[in-house]
Amino acid sequence: MRNAIVALLVMVSACGLSARNNEMVGQVKKVVEQTPIICGDYAEADISLGVLRNGGGSTSKEDVILYVTDQSLVPLLKQAAEAGTPVKVTYDIQRLAVCRPDHWLTSVQVIEAK
Repeated sequence: MRNAIVALLVMVSACGLSARNNEMVGQVKKVVEQTPIICGDYAEADISLGVLRNGGGSTSKEDVILYVTDQSLVPLLKQAAEAGTPVKVTYDIQRLAVCRPDHWLTSVQVIEAK
């Protein structure tokens, strides 16, 4: 009985967010529609932290895979990927993510060239 209570407490404490309202600027490399066998379908965005403009800028090998929480953001992300336009995104990090990446995209803002 004691082990069951400890396991329940561990599971409950693992739920929720470990961080929220994080921001980053990068370029969308790709948007993938995932269709796992067990879990429901979802979209994820691969965002590179390096930004290139007119052939110059920063390149990065660091990418962040984000679970797209709002399907209405998928067309905007695909357009940004095709155009190579930098985006500013906000995201939350889940403590326990099952069937999806633990970084959840909450908003996208396209950064227009000046």
